[in-house]
Amino acid sequence: MKRTPLYQTHLKYGAKIVPFAGWEMPLSYSGVIDEHRAVRNALGIFDVGHMGRFELSGKGADAFLEKITPGPTKRLHRGAAQYSMFLNPDAGIIDDIYIYKRGIDRYLLIVNAANREKDFHWLSEHLPSGGPIITDVTEETSLFALQGPKSWEVLLQIIPFGKKEISLRRFIETESVSSRGAKLLIARTGYTGERGYELVVPNSQAETVWQSLMEAGKSLGIKPVGLGARDTLRLEMGYALYGHEMDERKTPIEADLGRFIDFEKDFVGREKLLKQRERGVGSVLIGFELLIKGVPREGCLIYSDQKEIGKVTSGNYSPSLRKGIGMAYVDIHYSDLGSDLLIDIRGKAVAAVIVKRPFYRKKR
Repeated sequence: MKRTPLYQTHLKYGAKIVPFAGWEMPLSYSGVIDEHRAVRNALGIFDVGHMGRFELSGKGADAFLEKITPGPTKRLHRGAAQYSMFLNPDAGIIDDIYIYKRGIDRYLLIVNAANREKDFHWLSEHLPSGGPIITDVTEETSLFALQGPKSWEVLLQIIPFGKKEISLRRFIETESVSSRGAKLLIARTGYTGERGYELVVPNSQAETVWQSLMEAGKSLGIKPVGLGARDTLRLEMGYALYGHEMDERKTPIEADLGRFIDFEKDFVGREKLLKQRERGVGSVLIGFELLIKGVPREGCLIYSDQKEIGKVTSGNYSPSLRKGIGMAYVDIHYSDLGSDLLIDIRGKAVAAVIVKRPFYRKKR
C-alpha cells in the first residue's frame, strides 16, 4: 500500500485511514456529515494525492491528445483545463480525466488512482514514433483540493498576486508567499460543486503548503476532509464516478456525458458513438430521490410495473437534502423525469422518483 507525503499529518488530525486503490487514505476526520457541511458552508481541504498525474510533452502532443480523447482539445489555450475521457475502439470509457494545457505541446493529465497503470499503458502504446513523451509524476508530486465558498479567501493569503479570482476551468502556475516559495499549480476545478481549487505541489513542500492553508483558513472554519465526504459531495452534484457510473462497458452516451464529445473531429471510438447516437441506447443513467426514509446503495435492484428495470450505481444519504439519493442505469422506457420507482433496500421496497441532476442546488 502506498502513502502520500501527508500520511503522518492525517494521523495527527485523527483521520480514520482506509485502503483505497492501492493507497492508505483518510476516510474521515471529524465525521462524514460534519466534513460535508464544512465544505458546503465554509471550506475543506482534501488530500487527493492518490490520483494519477502524467506529464505529456514534446512535438505532436497537441495532435496526439486531439486523437486520443473525444473532447475539443483544440479549443484549449495555455492555462485552460478541460474534462475529458479515454475511450477504447468500442467507445467504452477507459477512464475520465482532466487535461491542463501548460503550453504548446505541453500538458498535465489527472487520472483516476485505480486506472493509473492502465491509462499509462494505453497512452504509451498509442504514442506515435518520434512524437511526444509521457512521464508519470504521481509519486513526485502531491495534489490537494481546497473546496468551499470561502476557498478564494484562503488562497489570497498564500499567493503573490492581486485580487482577480482564477476563472472556472483555468489555472495558474505560481509560488506561495507563505511556504518558502513553494511552486504551485492552482486550478479552478474540483469534484464538489462548490467554488474550489486543486493544487499540484512538489512532495518536498507538501507538508508546508498544507499547513499554510490550514493556518490561513483557521478563522474561516477550514477542516480536513476525507474520501467519505468527497463521495457524498460529488453524489449530491450527480457527478459520475469511475467504476460505478462509468467503465469500459459503458459509453459516454449511455453515461450521460455526450456533452463532452466533439463529433466534428476524428477520435478513438467515434464510429461506434455515431452509430449508437443514431440507433439509440437501451438503458440510460438517471438520478433518483427516495420518498421515504432509507439509504440506497450500489447494487440495489430497481423495479417499475412489477418489472426489474435497473440497478443502483451510487447511492447514499444526502447531508444537504437529508434524504436518500442515488444514480442508476434503468431501461430507457422507464427513464422519464417524475417517474415512480421501487428500490429494493435490504428486502424492502422503497418508493423513489426520478429527478433532474444535480440533486443539490445552491440557494441564491
